[in-house]
Amino acid sequence: MVLTSYFTKYKPTRADKYLLFVALLGAANAFAGDVQPVKAANQAHVPHAMYFAMVNGQEISIKEFQTAFKAGVNKRFYHGKIPEAELQVFKKEVSQTLVDRVLLLSEARRQNITADVKSVNDKLAEYEKRYAGRPFWANNKASVIPGLRGALEEQSVLTSFENKVKALDLPAMSEAESFYKKNPALFTTPEKLHVSLVLLKVAPSSPAAVWDAARKEAEDLIARVKKGADFSQMARIHSGDASAAKGGDMGFIHKGMLAKPAQVAIDEMHAGEISQPIMMLKGVAIIRLEEKQAATLNAFEKVSERAQKLLQRESSELAWTDLLEKLRSQADIKINTIALGI
Repeated sequence: MVLTSYFTKYKPTRADKYLLFVALLGAANAFAGDVQPVKAANQAHVPHAMYFAMVNGQEISIKEFQTAFKAGVNKRFYHGKIPEAELQVFKKEVSQTLVDRVLLLSEARRQNITADVKSVNDKLAEYEKRYAGRPFWANNKASVIPGLRGALEEQSVLTSFENKVKALDLPAMSEAESFYKKNPALFTTPEKLHVSLVLLKVAPSSPAAVWDAARKEAEDLIARVKKGADFSQMARIHSGDASAAKGGDMGFIHKGMLAKPAQVAIDEMHAGEISQPIMMLKGVAIIRLEEKQAATLNAFEKVSERAQKLLQRESSELAWTDLLEKLRSQADIKINTIALGI
């Protein structure tokens, strides 16, 4: 592809490289979300040199798979070579995405879904603006733009089709209430903790003797508080945390927001209690639990609108998944497993 020489010579950003690769192939959403392996009762091996896959008689070329695979690797595994353990799974994801694209485009066209011409023109203008002045773009855009336009038009069709399938009305309030009762965790306010903190800061790389001294200082402070010293005053004087100015008061926080050692200690505490010294990443902490508010299930009347919207979203996703499964089950799909390397 002409884009390959451009990438080598002008070294665009990884994002630009991905956009051009994928837009030209018409696979802009190829790697969003989890995808299940291709399923078709009549899958079969096809000659290696001919094509990567055949979907209802429509060919997906080996080059198309290779380019989509490379674009996906650049996007997901940008730190380096794809781990061997994930290679086959990733190849199947790319394969499934390319097959699904053919199936969805065919069904969208059957339903007379058309591209949003204005949106396509706007995106082409963005490419023109981004690469204006680049020698490659000036010399090759006449040959690149037709393929890019076609890919963007296909993506526009797919986006419109997905929006149509997912455009479900809000469910009835009775359905939302049933959803609420089946999924109480979605409507439960997590446990809230009102805590105060003294943090004796220690650099993580400090020797053991420094950490031991901080622990001893923490033990001394705890003893003083238990004898009547004011915890807030101790925090203002000794704490290195931002909460020191407020006497160590961190206000209410949700369970799980604190580092694990602190959360483990708090789970065993009652309101008014002070922890033993807690070894944290930034030093040694002392925590006083001021108040603990249990997790509470919100009344349906308070969350009814949210329940409707969550159920609507879930139903929309299910409608899309069901459509894909139906199209796959009815399709004649032949995969070149030799080209796929599995």
